[in-house]
Amino acid sequence: MPSRMLCTVLVMVLSQIDLAPQLEKGPLVLVEEGKGGKFGQATGFILVNAPPEQAWALITKFEEYKNFLPKVTESEVKRRTEKDVDLHVTIEVPGPDTDYVVRYTPDHAAKEITGTWVSGDLKGSRWFWKVEAAPGGKTLLTHTLAAKNFSGIAQAVEDETQTVTVGVNVGSVLAALKAVKRKAETAPAK
Repeated sequence: MPSRMLCTVLVMVLSQIDLAPQLEKGPLVLVEEGKGGKFGQATGFILVNAPPEQAWALITKFEEYKNFLPKVTESEVKRRTEKDVDLHVTIEVPGPDTDYVVRYTPDHAAKEITGTWVSGDLKGSRWFWKVEAAPGGKTLLTHTLAAKNFSGIAQAVEDETQTVTVGVNVGSVLAALKAVKRKAETAPAK
């Protein structure tokens, strides 16, 4: 997952390049390579026409994911402490549904959430969210995903270039970003 340092560097680079015109057209996704040129993770960026506080409030209501994230049929908090939340998630997919528990650790000051696999499907997967202020009262929302060990059906047709893995991760990042954007932009202002 991107560390705070990496996120800071990415934001600095993005600000130098000025991706605002591209982000105004829609989300952008960066596919990062891991060891040996294999898939590492997908990081997506989207502009949300809502204040950062609104986007943050939305993505920290973990039990509500089933109400706005595509294909999520279950999002039940199994354990909550001051530090983190264990969320049981079920995702509808062809064949047996994907069923797992992820531990989300929010950093409220930085408006970041780190997610690590706890049990069930997707063993070894990682999630990351970041909410930042953007010009004009908008939000720059970042979502990173490194989904592993997903559907046995999908894994069975995986090829050497990891077409399925890249597709699942990029598609999931885009779907989640767009869903949060839609929900945040239609939610009553806080």
